[in-house]
Amino acid sequence: MLHSDSPTECPPGLPFPEAQALFDWNTSERLLPRLRAKGSPPRVSGLDGLKGCGLLLPAGTGGTSLATGLANLTNTSQFSWYIGGHHQKHMVTFRQVRLTKRPCALMTVRDPYERLRSGFRYDTAHLHRGTGQRSGLLSNYQKRRTLRELLDAFRNPNATGHATVMDMYSNSVLHPMCNSNKDRCVHKRSPEKPMNLFLLSQSAYLIDDDAAGSVPSIHFLCTNDYAASWRHLLADFGIESSVPAAYALSGRAPAAPEALPYDEADARFVRTCLFPWDTYLYQRVCGG
Repeated sequence: MLHSDSPTECPPGLPFPEAQALFDWNTSERLLPRLRAKGSPPRVSGLDGLKGCGLLLPAGTGGTSLATGLANLTNTSQFSWYIGGHHQKHMVTFRQVRLTKRPCALMTVRDPYERLRSGFRYDTAHLHRGTGQRSGLLSNYQKRRTLRELLDAFRNPNATGHATVMDMYSNSVLHPMCNSNKDRCVHKRSPEKPMNLFLLSQSAYLIDDDAAGSVPSIHFLCTNDYAASWRHLLADFGIESSVPAAYALSGRAPAAPEALPYDEADARFVRTCLFPWDTYLYQRVCGG
């Protein structure tokens, strides 16, 4: 459930005002065409049509599962589905799909709280790869052991690490960033501005400043009911196949249960204060 009668008080600076203005789903012509295109039939049906699609894969939404399923379906490599290669898979936006003249886009979407839990789990599992810098949700620098500790650093302006997490959030929430101009993104990465993939807004993947001319159709897959979304995707393209939805965990090990308890107050905080625009997107395309 995404709705609750208990009000959630957001700390100063949240929701992030610049993101609220950019991701206003009620008025933004940079976003609304993507929702209006939801359910539009693809220009080319069948496997050939599906193979032409570009993938929009916000980290923590099941993108690896989608690429794996498509590879199984088409007898191709999972990595062949990533525009710009494996290391850029979470940075590709609708704009890049359009500029590479793809006829369609496939995007995985997830409840913001569940996505952040997935991100915390992933960062925990890969902590040994880190350097102690501020680029991870869970890092040696901050020594956060539970998701609640991370969210408390957001909630409490006087908490140790509040400035750090807000800095990381503000550098991440507005847009995916890439490495260079050739990647056809709007913003490039900067080592002076630490960011985290799991704090990139899902809505940011749909922003396009210039949607004139031929615009790709878009097909959403929802993590909360991924098997049904997979079947709907095949049906959209007129594909009859018994290949099931794939489920991949990006090589991560399970996190300790006490690190990831479901907490309703935490869920409301993430959905209301950190990513209300993604909560709206999730509700619109997944019925959450």
